[in-house]
Amino acid sequence: MKILLMMPINRSYVIMPSLGLGYVASVLRESGHEVKILHCLKEKLSFNGFSEYIKHHDFDVIGIQMFTFDITPVKKHLAIIKQVKPDTITVLGGYHPSGDPEGVLRTLPEADFAFTSEVEISFPVFLREIIKQEPNLELVPNLIWRNKGRIAVNPVKVIDNLDEIPFPAWDLMDPRTYPEAPHGGFFKSFPTAPIIITRGCPMYCTFCSGKSVTTNKIRKRSAENVIAEIKLLKEKYGVNDFLIEDENFTLHRSLVFEFCHQLLAENLAITWSCPSGVRLDTLDLDMLKLMEKSGCYSLAIGVEFGSQRIHDLTNKHLTIEKIKEKTALLLKTGIKITGFFMFGIPGETKAEMIQTIKLAKELNIQRAQFNNFMPLPGSALYRQLKKEGMGSIDYNHFFVHDVGFVPAGLTRR
Repeated sequence: MKILLMMPINRSYVIMPSLGLGYVASVLRESGHEVKILHCLKEKLSFNGFSEYIKHHDFDVIGIQMFTFDITPVKKHLAIIKQVKPDTITVLGGYHPSGDPEGVLRTLPEADFAFTSEVEISFPVFLREIIKQEPNLELVPNLIWRNKGRIAVNPVKVIDNLDEIPFPAWDLMDPRTYPEAPHGGFFKSFPTAPIIITRGCPMYCTFCSGKSVTTNKIRKRSAENVIAEIKLLKEKYGVNDFLIEDENFTLHRSLVFEFCHQLLAENLAITWSCPSGVRLDTLDLDMLKLMEKSGCYSLAIGVEFGSQRIHDLTNKHLTIEKIKEKTALLLKTGIKITGFFMFGIPGETKAEMIQTIKLAKELNIQRAQFNNFMPLPGSALYRQLKKEGMGSIDYNHFFVHDVGFVPAGLTRR
């Protein structure tokens, strides 16, 4: 079958290869399918341009990876596909369908199917079934579908051994064709490439929806497998700067040490960073020194709040004292630090927000990113707010640097 996997037009400032789509593309090609990847922002496509693209290409299935802030643009993409190529099967995946599996096909009735969680196992099974005269969609893990007027969500199944998955289809998303500094922070050289080493998170921060995709089942690639991908990207695409996009790489201490030692033993002379954030309480000086020696130059740290009350309220399991202590350790290295901070947790006061600003200044870090709270589908806070009769969410403003949801007691301003 001919498959298009795409990232929609949206307001994101992060334009980088999608590892999710890259992995799916590789798995589908192993099953004999023909796959293209389209990153609409990278290609600077307008909706008219997207319409022209669909007119001039024939696909059996189009898979769209989406976040919650993509709802409005995805609706437009789906309308264009159904108008221009009405026989094309449309499938949604990513964080939003994973966080709201029961609601996504009601919110986006134009879509034919959706997937929750990871899809490396399920997508090939789905394609095998839909070409049959009488497909048995109950056999497709993670599938969200319409079954006799109701929304059915099949049981979730994820890959246990990450080394068994082929590397992402890098030839379909050449790192040399993407912008530099995709996270808007620090980078050492161009091109850069993102990699994922672990999946799953055991933590229970109430504002996070990460586990709706990767689950809380911890899985790790071997250091050898990661080094092999790094060598491929270095030799074939000239990548010397790597972005480790894990939810929390440093949670896995022995793996971090093994990875760093192998990098040094191979003398690869690469640089690397963790721009998606690490937990401060996983860091110690021995680990940091080894990371720096092996090429790590930048870490993002999840500070979030200057108020201990809000830390406790969100199950962050971090104290202000620990934040200061571990940041001071980082300052003993040459590793640049980005701090992640958040405003607007339900129940937070203006005084507590000011505490967050004060802490950010006090920590003496190089860069701070302040995000506004979003009730992310799949997070504990989303479920709680929904139960309490959550007010309306403006999905056109649902973004970390905008306000799509105003908690009780606050104004949008």
